[in-house]
Amino acid sequence: MSTPIHFRHVDVASGGRMLRDRHVLVANGRVTTVSPTPIETPAGALIVNGPGILAQGLVDTHIHGRRGFDVMRPGDVGPLSVEVLKQGVTGFLPTIVATPSNDILASLSAVRGDGCGARVFGVHAEGPFLSPEQPGMFPPDAFRPYDPALWLDMLAAAVSPIRLMTVAAERLARAQIDQLHADGVTLSLGHTGATYEQAAAAFDAGVTRVTHAFNAMTGFHHRAPGAVGALLERGHIDAELILDGLHVAAPPARILAVTRTSGSIVLVSDSVPPAGCPPGDYTWAGRRLRVDGNSIRLSNGRLAGSALTLDAAVRRAVDWLGVEPAAALYMASEAPRASIGLDPGGLRTGSAADLILLDPHLHPRMTLIGGVVRWQRTAT
Repeated sequence: MSTPIHFRHVDVASGGRMLRDRHVLVANGRVTTVSPTPIETPAGALIVNGPGILAQGLVDTHIHGRRGFDVMRPGDVGPLSVEVLKQGVTGFLPTIVATPSNDILASLSAVRGDGCGARVFGVHAEGPFLSPEQPGMFPPDAFRPYDPALWLDMLAAAVSPIRLMTVAAERLARAQIDQLHADGVTLSLGHTGATYEQAAAAFDAGVTRVTHAFNAMTGFHHRAPGAVGALLERGHIDAELILDGLHVAAPPARILAVTRTSGSIVLVSDSVPPAGCPPGDYTWAGRRLRVDGNSIRLSNGRLAGSALTLDAAVRRAVDWLGVEPAAALYMASEAPRASIGLDPGGLRTGSAADLILLDPHLHPRMTLIGGVVRWQRTAT
């Protein structure tokens, strides 16, 4: 039995809309009341006064690590789940990368959260069935054609379900896409050298998402539209965006946003283990990385994941995409949930109390898991 929490005079963001000056009661892990008028405070309840914005917690569907915690290192997902509470993240998909098969299987067998941290909704497998033509920061020989035997081994090893997998369209036949769907996996196009025709065929076959849109995929040309052209043409596809100011410039981010019809922008961090660490040299996934306080790069200058936090991505969405705060919060909470096959949720009477309270400038003040305060910003 958790302590009831009474939020007074807060704005409520839900479903991309903002409800002004609400009173919200949380009890027994659920939102029990959302009222436009004052409500009675239960005995013993914690009272939290506005101003502020109360919203469903953020969900990061693409994160490799932060502050030295590495999803690929057994034992690190638990402390990472506590670390991300500071960003207002209440659920995430630890994201594995293409490494030798034994390392992949060892990582999958150790993906467990912490009871005091954000929920682990499953795993995002960013590889290994990707294209060496678009390796991003990884060595091209890390990727391989689809291997059904390895896939079965991955399924068997995973203690948390593989809920999302990034795939290269040109490396999967239609029958293999169908089999992966039958295994309950959402497929996301990325690290792909696919032509427009190959990417379009993959979307038509049921690939519903793209991984870090514009990055590590064939770009748009007016005579060769590439994977980006197929994405822009299909407004029903969900698209990850890394809004760190480095991976994507503002104009293409806005173009992508306005082309989404029934599909959504899904904000992600793509944060890697050296993110949040002091400037210097680090090693991750067998690569030497340089952290400069703003970016994380290989020695040749190529970006190697990001140092972004998901709450910062929300703030940039407001600035770059010109959307209201409630819409930006939707892109980092309900949209990612829906994109991986979960109920999108939202903050309403009866909903689970995995919540974030933000200040008026969209900086997290408090993070709740199951109605329990798991992180709170200290006064400065």
